[in-house]
Amino acid sequence: MAASGPSKSAQERREAQRETLRKQRQAELSRQRTVRTVVIAVITIVAVAIVAVAGYFVYQATRPAGPAAVPEGMSADQPYLSLGAPEDSGKPVVEIHFDFLCPHCGEFEEINAEDLQTMVTEEEATVHLVPRNFMDPQSSSGDYSTRAAAAAVAVYADDPANLLAFQALMFANQPGAEGLTDEQIQAFATEAGASEQAISDMEAGTYEGWVDRVANPYGQEAGGTPYVEIDGTVFEGWTQPGALREAVLAADGGAAPSDGGGSDGGEG
Repeated sequence: MAASGPSKSAQERREAQRETLRKQRQAELSRQRTVRTVVIAVITIVAVAIVAVAGYFVYQATRPAGPAAVPEGMSADQPYLSLGAPEDSGKPVVEIHFDFLCPHCGEFEEINAEDLQTMVTEEEATVHLVPRNFMDPQSSSGDYSTRAAAAAVAVYADDPANLLAFQALMFANQPGAEGLTDEQIQAFATEAGASEQAISDMEAGTYEGWVDRVANPYGQEAGGTPYVEIDGTVFEGWTQPGALREAVLAADGGAAPSDGGGSDGGEG
């Protein structure tokens, strides 16, 4: 009988070891289940968050855009800035589409700026200016045409009388693909007579929506820039100095430019 004691004690130790191992396995299985549950919960939360964020951006991209801000007195869908003779004056309507990055628009400005200023100042025509941004992809920043066009609208909204001066400065300093900085554009606006309100509108991008959603889509129907119409008829003779104004005066009844002088045969 004495020999059975140690044998039973060894068996009990083995049973105890097996029980300990069983409890360890159960604890490990429980830990693994807990980890799986936490991982699944985290993955689910992240997936829901990703879907929610993606849904938000899809909503933002597809929802109808609100009305674009426009200068006071303009309708939301008017695609041009109006200068010169009043709309109901019966004077010829000259429509000019331009992009501030377009080199040919720079040529148009150089050839016709003085006559354009005269037509506006003397109210010889109703001038519609359509600032485009279709050349944005050609600028290093990807948005120069938009920023420049929106700045022109800000100058116009502040005081239409300063727009042509601003336009002249922008084309006189026309950049290549590098574009002009916001600070340079604002400096030209200030030089042209714009107030702090115009600068604030530039900084806020107030009129970028109008350029992108109203003016440029309208201009796309005509094609590239510069594009010139007189009373709805395309005019391509703008490359000849004086030709644009002569055509406008002819459309108004055939009068020749006076160039500030008196009429022939005034004596006698």
